[in-house]
Amino acid sequence: MNPIQKRQKGARSLSLAPASLALMSMLMLASGCGAKSDAPANASAANNGGVVDSSQGVSPDSVGDPVAEATPSPDKDGSMPKDDPTTQSQEQKGSGTYNGLADGHSVEITTDTDTVVFQAATDQIKTLQDIETGEKVDFTYIVKELDTDSSGKVQQRWITSIQKSS
Repeated sequence: MNPIQKRQKGARSLSLAPASLALMSMLMLASGCGAKSDAPANASAANNGGVVDSSQGVSPDSVGDPVAEATPSPDKDGSMPKDDPTTQSQEQKGSGTYNGLADGHSVEITTDTDTVVFQAATDQIKTLQDIETGEKVDFTYIVKELDTDSSGKVQQRWITSIQKSS
């Protein structure tokens, strides 16, 4: 017999497989067992459903007199507030496909030109219970232009009536 025997091809790679598997398992376990806490900074608020107890550190002796009473003040320019910061258009008619409610007070309708979200009052929302998603509808609406402090004028489309197409 030959004093120096050659290993069979692949025998070395087979002996590394269990060691590699053991090393990977230990690394995976170690990565999940860190000492770092993932708790939020305000863990007490998170555990209480987002409610923060504002009475912490307050005793009956620490409560003082109110600082000031709220009094109305005029606007920056000294004038009274605007009575009606909105303008509205004449009623317009449209038709399209009812896509459903976008949220609790908005209706989504696909018209010939675009998909539009219309604001809707409670009585229109009740009317929509009889209309299935995907049905053709005829509707009338107005466009309200709102003056806002931060972004200028904003247009909102409001449904005034809606019904299934005949």
